[in-house]
Amino acid sequence: MQQMRYLVLTWNDIVKLSIELTEKIIESGFKPDVIVGVMRGGWVVAKIVEDLLGVQEIASLEIKFYKGIGEKAERPILTQPLVVDIRDKKVLVVDDVADSGRTLQTATEIVRLHGAREVKTATLYVKPWSIIIPDYYSGTTTAWIVFPWEYGEVLREVALKNYGQLNYDTLIKASRIIGLNDKEVLKLINVIVKRCA
Repeated sequence: MQQMRYLVLTWNDIVKLSIELTEKIIESGFKPDVIVGVMRGGWVVAKIVEDLLGVQEIASLEIKFYKGIGEKAERPILTQPLVVDIRDKKVLVVDDVADSGRTLQTATEIVRLHGAREVKTATLYVKPWSIIIPDYYSGTTTAWIVFPWEYGEVLREVALKNYGQLNYDTLIKASRIIGLNDKEVLKLINVIVKRCA
């Protein structure tokens, strides 16, 4: 069995990648009326892009496909619907990554069903096997991306999957597998251990 590769991003990486993404949108000449962030991680990126572009309207929707790291559900589950009127507007759908592409594809279909005049898509990363290539993206990778808003979640999942339990030692081992090695991670691990106690 091949060892999973991880790409660990920091908050500084997110800002840098979001700026690159926004520059590509500006250079294309596309000026969205509304930005729709795909919850969870896409919301963070959407908010940064919305701020940089000066777009006044932002909305969200949540579609779930993943059950865990590398484990996908068969069908999308819409857990938070779109509640902003986007009829006849130019919409930019933003997510953190296009992995399988199914979430981005579903989000785009939902936005079109709500009457958007034009729909473009943007992500920080796209995987080579994605069924949809975003109109705008900052990079490509085959690694499992660990975003800064999910360090704890990924640490817990890797520790449980590899060692069957959550404690300081298994979380330290998981952090080494993932590549989370700075001092702040030790603080995070202490918080997780306290929560689990």
